[in-house]
Amino acid sequence: MKLILDLDTGIDDALALAYALALPDVELIGVTAVFGNVTRERSVENNRNLLALLGAAGVPVASGAAHAWAAESYQPGEFKYRIHGGNGIGNVALPASTAPVCGTPAAEFIVEAARRFGGGLAVVATGPLTNLADAIRLDRAAMASVGAISIMGGALTVPGNRTPFAEANICDDPEAAKYVFESGLPVTMVGLDVTMQTKILEKDIARWRAIDTPAAAALVAMAEYYYKNESEDGTLGGAIHDPLALEAAVNPAAFSMLPVNLTVVTEGPGRGRTVGDMERLCDAEKSARVAVGVGAAAFVEKFCGAIADLLARG
Repeated sequence: MKLILDLDTGIDDALALAYALALPDVELIGVTAVFGNVTRERSVENNRNLLALLGAAGVPVASGAAHAWAAESYQPGEFKYRIHGGNGIGNVALPASTAPVCGTPAAEFIVEAARRFGGGLAVVATGPLTNLADAIRLDRAAMASVGAISIMGGALTVPGNRTPFAEANICDDPEAAKYVFESGLPVTMVGLDVTMQTKILEKDIARWRAIDTPAAAALVAMAEYYYKNESEDGTLGGAIHDPLALEAAVNPAAFSMLPVNLTVVTEGPGRGRTVGDMERLCDAEKSARVAVGVGAAAFVEKFCGAIADLLARG
């Protein structure tokens, strides 16, 4: 499977990036950077440096949206800094990549890959859906040919993590998310409904800590920063968000899915909330599948083992 990751990197995005590189049946052909956990520029930098650290400096990183459709600029707030650190990767300093910068804008990069690979391509978006919406708006037919579109975002059956109603990625650009969901393209939503069912623990991170490589030291430092802030009781551990969206693209049989036509609330106190679209409620065709269950223990073991194998390479 050819894969594009659309990331706002972000520690859990970094874990998804590492997981993509660890999976033997996945070929990461590009990363598209978007604002969210960090600025667009910082996302580009973090992705390039992480790829170099993990031995994949040749994977192109395309720069995408710098802000939401309804905004003119963007700066991460205290919520993002607390979870991800000042630089988005737990304040870990990585060597700067010397790889050339990709000159193709993110939406064009995604569309060009869709035209070339069609059903052999998966697009996994783990930040605001602005780049994905821009790609659909640019060439809907090409994007309709993509084999899998999976997003980490939303909260259909559980409360949000940004507001009582809204999950953070959707909340960062509700208008773009609404456009994606109402486009009619098949989308798998891996939201808080299911990511909160997967938990990484101290013993899992200890498995990576025992590996004596620079990549392992850096990723462990990021994971420790993130999962000390993720847990409410101060213990090290918490939900595995972004990598689970990748798992849904490569291993959908591991999930229980709810078919539904989705939309996003864009006004009032519920802004950013993912809900069923009343206008398409009775349509026979359901464009979205919402993950509501997963084989959590099997996924956590697979994920942690794959990361350990990747980190041990050097």
